[in-house]
Amino acid sequence: MSGKGEMKRTVCSLILTALLCSCPLVHGAAQEPLFSVVAKANLTTAARLFLNPNASDPYARAQSVSFTDFFGYGAEIRYHIPGTTLAVGVSADYIVSSDTRTITAAAQRPVPAEDGYRVIPVELTGYFRIPIIEGRFGVYMGGGLGVYFGEREYSVAGLSAPTTERHPGFGIHVLGGVQYQVTEWFALSAEMKFRDAQFEATNSFAVPSVRYRDILVTLPQKPFESSIQTDGMVLQLGAAYSF
Repeated sequence: MSGKGEMKRTVCSLILTALLCSCPLVHGAAQEPLFSVVAKANLTTAARLFLNPNASDPYARAQSVSFTDFFGYGAEIRYHIPGTTLAVGVSADYIVSSDTRTITAAAQRPVPAEDGYRVIPVELTGYFRIPIIEGRFGVYMGGGLGVYFGEREYSVAGLSAPTTERHPGFGIHVLGGVQYQVTEWFALSAEMKFRDAQFEATNSFAVPSVRYRDILVTLPQKPFESSIQTDGMVLQLGAAYSF
């Protein structure tokens, strides 16, 4: 985690430097399109689902399920501030991740359990174009705030435990990327983002048991809480149409 924090601090410092360098540069920026609509595909490298986030025992509180390399997609609208190399964007992504494992049921028999989550990050981002490359290629950095709406998806032996309570989380993100201007109105981009996305959810089974093959699996009747944290980086590809 210390390495990730150091990287975030470094990126934030570079963002401030880019802001100071880019604000005075107004060469022709007012003639550019004011808005861009961006379609995005992304890959998140890591996330963890904590099974007992409010437990008093530190060992139980640290128990988690890990997820790696899962995909998502999203869209964004950006406003380019006239006369500057700055832009502001509002985006929403849709990310789903799941994993199948086994748990021990009656008579020490293994039973399949599927665990995962879905999350919709809604983020406000400030972008700063860095004037270090001429021509069709561009470099940018940015950062901002986000709110994360999500729910846990959990099932045992094919029976789902619906989410009964959702508690969205808030966090920050930083990013850096490159863009290739194909035409005046169309561009492609690739970027790396670090986001602190987390939220909490409560799930509950509606019935006390379920039959799996020749055994009866007893299900917990108390609602159970969980906390989901995305602590990996996000690799993202985008296509932008400007108008």
